[in-house]
Amino acid sequence: MDWMIESLLQGTQFQKLYNRKIETLREAHHLRKIDIDILYFLHKSGDRNTPKDISNLNLFNKGHISQSVDRLSKQHLIQTVPDTEDRRCIHLVLTDQAIDIVERIILLRQNMYNIILQGVTPEECETLRTVSEKVHKNIRNALEDPDTILKLF
Repeated sequence: MDWMIESLLQGTQFQKLYNRKIETLREAHHLRKIDIDILYFLHKSGDRNTPKDISNLNLFNKGHISQSVDRLSKQHLIQTVPDTEDRRCIHLVLTDQAIDIVERIILLRQNMYNIILQGVTPEECETLRTVSEKVHKNIRNALEDPDTILKLF
């Protein structure tokens, strides 16, 4: 496979740029990368705002999510709200104190996207989105069916 495509799929260059973009924000608010990612996720997630919802993205393990939720709660950036129907379930809700940080995250991400998509036409962006959806679906299916990996060999 072409190394450029492989690099894009692995996201290493994207993560390197993202880490540079959020460094000042992390330092200013004593946050870790996972904390920023969870704040952004909660902003975008709507009702899908439980630790399990975050875990289902397969971005972080449950232990890291739990530690981040504890940190964000102690900093009063999120509140944990028990589910009305299932007392074992908690919902994570952004506080008013988190809004300024989330707005800065959104601006940083938009700036980063402007940089990496510079010179890419709207049609090419649509093609990238379509291909990304297919790749994401293939990865999700392979993770759900472990035999898929064995079939390749």
